[in-house]
Amino acid sequence: MLEILCVALAVYFESRGEPLEGQYAVASVVWNRRNDPRWPNHTCEVVSEEGQFESWPLIYAHLEMQPENPAMRTAFAAASFTASEPTSGAFFFATPGLHNYEYLETIGNHEFFR
Repeated sequence: MLEILCVALAVYFESRGEPLEGQYAVASVVWNRRNDPRWPNHTCEVVSEEGQFESWPLIYAHLEMQPENPAMRTAFAAASFTASEPTSGAFFFATPGLHNYEYLETIGNHEFFR
């Protein structure tokens, strides 16, 4: 459950304004990294790596995580959804303009890279 919580927080703070498909894609990047030997093998370590994800203080996360918060409920759903891989194996995402990696696709307002 802790791993899903960390993915949900990353989804919430990175993409809560995105369509559901975009939120699934951000969650997928976290899971893809967690499953690749180049990154830590726990999602909480993946999302807390310096400079990798939007900086969000976990100490304040509980303020956003109220059950009545629909954006947080959606983030948990996106973090828990593992039936398909929407990003073709992406390890990175950014707003348009990042060209250091192999471009895969655009979902919502993010471009996905490997």
